[in-house]
Amino acid sequence: MSLSKFGVTVREYRRSLQITLSSMATSLNTSPAFLSAMETGRSKIPMDWVEKIAAYFEKSGINVNRQKLKAIACEDNDSVSLEGLPPHHKMLIAGFANSDLNQEQLTKLGKLLADIYGENPKNDT
Repeated sequence: MSLSKFGVTVREYRRSLQITLSSMATSLNTSPAFLSAMETGRSKIPMDWVEKIAAYFEKSGINVNRQKLKAIACEDNDSVSLEGLPPHHKMLIAGFANSDLNQEQLTKLGKLLADIYGENPKNDT
């Protein structure tokens, strides 16, 4: 059984805490099958569940990069929710989605965004 990127991250958090999928599901008032489906990519990852899962791990003492976890979930879902974004962010996303940037331009844009957020990105080229 292969894991989604989101699933790999969640499983690493669970293993570091020595928590089973079943006990995590009980704590989150859901079924192990629901969590397993998200980990394995058999179902989409609802963004509200990304928040619940992040909060669960943070409460257990894990330092979770919520923004990165959301990004991984969006990548696994092959979609990005625009819900709750201000109109100017929606317009930026629409413009970006309809652009024909090449890989070099995307890499430069990624580095610029990483600088803005103060991250040190890995070289994805």
